[in-house]
Amino acid sequence: MANWLALINLKGDYTSPVLDLPLRADGVISKVLWQSEQPVGSQITVQTRVNLYGHDWSDWKTCVNGGPFPDLNDDSHLDNPQYMFRILFKANSYQFKPRFKSIQFEFEPVLVFDNKGDLDCKPEVWITKYENGDFSIQNLSHNLEEFKFTELIDGETLYVNNDSEDIETTLPVTYRYRNFNDHYLRFPIGKNVLRVNGKADIRFRYQFKTLQ
Repeated sequence: MANWLALINLKGDYTSPVLDLPLRADGVISKVLWQSEQPVGSQITVQTRVNLYGHDWSDWKTCVNGGPFPDLNDDSHLDNPQYMFRILFKANSYQFKPRFKSIQFEFEPVLVFDNKGDLDCKPEVWITKYENGDFSIQNLSHNLEEFKFTELIDGETLYVNNDSEDIETTLPVTYRYRNFNDHYLRFPIGKNVLRVNGKADIRFRYQFKTLQ
């Protein structure tokens, strides 16, 4: 049953169509931002919902302007999910109506490495670069520690043994130590949320270390 505010056009809503999020990742860092005008006595509410697995939508959740997208975080495994948003309007008079101007969603995919050992994990890593340029891995969980190479070549594959501090490349007569920031990759105990910068295929090999 419609309430009195809806009947006199002082309450309304807009619901988006289903939107695709073309990301495949261990998780995501997200943000919802919007611009609006809300005179005294008016109200705008933004809500979202997400379909992570293709068959079940989450409930509508209320967003905070500048805050994260509800139901999406660094633990949300993403395989091209879908999402929707809706905007709820409410006013107490025709003289002071809210106005919604724009909305923006930011999604940054991340990798998550869970070190289940008792000591730091220093993996072997293979990096096959796509396009010339830099490559780095930042550990968002631990002081933004950064493992970085500069001026890599399209198609080049780097092998880095972070335990023995050995670096090899498939390029002939080339040494990459001078292109490295000398911060070898290490994953402290527990969850490590990683930001990857630069186009590349990455493969890790590791073994958890335990104390006897």
